[in-house]
Amino acid sequence: MRLSETEVAELRQAEQETKRPNEMRWMQAVRLFGSGMAVAQVVEVTGLSERTIQRQAARFREEGIAGLRERRVGGNRALLSDEQRAEIAEKLHQYRPIDLKVSQHEYWTVSDLAVVVEQWYGVVYKAVDGYYDLLHASGLSLQRSTTVYRHKPSAAVLAEFEAGLEKK
Repeated sequence: MRLSETEVAELRQAEQETKRPNEMRWMQAVRLFGSGMAVAQVVEVTGLSERTIQRQAARFREEGIAGLRERRVGGNRALLSDEQRAEIAEKLHQYRPIDLKVSQHEYWTVSDLAVVVEQWYGVVYKAVDGYYDLLHASGLSLQRSTTVYRHKPSAAVLAEFEAGLEKK
């Protein structure tokens, strides 16, 4: 494979413009390989395998610089649509778990939310983070219960202690 001066310049320009490390390495590998550098040297410089270099060179020949762009979109498939999330938010503000006979709680908990989301939409999140996100998107905050320490002195005892310190 031999690249023209124009192709080398286009690849250099694309290398500088891309923000994706994989794309930059692929473009660099094709540019070096197409400029006559031995595959073994290109492997050493870029850290790519021979097969990857050959594959990227073929993609460049077929599709040009567009063939060297990453095709991954990223992100996970949403289990609930935006409309469903909006409906959930509305229902969470409209009803309490006790009203829907989900539990005896006055306020929504993650476990209560998990029950109604499965009932309403047949969706079960693998991790509780999905339910935290739903609560947050609905404008609700997660409140964690705390324990009351028995050995903690009351406000009156603390005030008396502090008054004693001030006298000294």
